Amino acid sequence: LVIFCVNFHMRVPQINWNLTDLVNTGLSAIFFFISSIVLAVLNHRTGAEIAAAVFGFMVTAVYSFNVYLAVKKWREGSRQQNARQNSEYTRARTASRGEAETRPEIVRLEA
Repeated sequence: LVIFCVNFHMRVPQINWNLTDLVNTGLSAIFFFISSIVLAVLNHRTGAEIAAAVFGFMVTAVYSFNVYLAVKKWREGSRQQNARQNSEYTRARTASRGEAETRPEIVRLEA
């Protein structure tokens, strides 16, 4: 959370932050689910323990929804990255074959 609040993810583009967020929320959902099951099975039927188990299952549901959103965001980011790589490849291939269009962003070097 701190990483996103201070925009550290913008300063370090080498890390796939969407995948990092997906793994983090996925592991959190799994850990909350396991701990909620353990608490539900091993409790002494006090009000606090029952409330904690119910709260744990609610948190698991919220984290699971967050995992769904993170998967969507990760897939969307992967598609955009592939499209960028393909367009960069096409631009480089076109320029290397001498088929460069008259576009200002493509500068041909003449020897």
